[in-house]
Amino acid sequence: MSDDKRPKKDGLEVSSQPIQDELAAIKDRLSAIETIQSISNAGVVKQYVKDHLTTKDARKIMAECEQPRTKTHLMTVFGYKTKPSLDHHLKPLREAVLLREKIEDDGTIAFEWSNLFRGMPKSAIKSVLADSPQTRATK
Repeated sequence: MSDDKRPKKDGLEVSSQPIQDELAAIKDRLSAIETIQSISNAGVVKQYVKDHLTTKDARKIMAECEQPRTKTHLMTVFGYKTKPSLDHHLKPLREAVLLREKIEDDGTIAFEWSNLFRGMPKSAIKSVLADSPQTRATK
């Protein structure tokens, strides 16, 4: 089984439409809160993002994850030989809440921009992803 798929659990799984609807509503509210946070604190959020995108690999991964991407896809695109070598760059982005996991309907696990990051103005996103550590050091 690939690491890109959520492991199946043995046992009974119960689901109901009201629970699914409530979960969707909770996710929508959290998404709105993250968006408001990004907009109302744009300068602080941009600096926070800059402080966490300190390597070329981090910026490349962030740029690629504008659309949901699996670990396998990221390994292929950037030439990582092992999942731990990718995780070395992915883990700090997840811990900083710049990337989030998205579970697709078929159980595939993908990584995409968090709402905190996505909520920044497009010009700020472009600037941060293009910014290099050497450029920041001279500013």
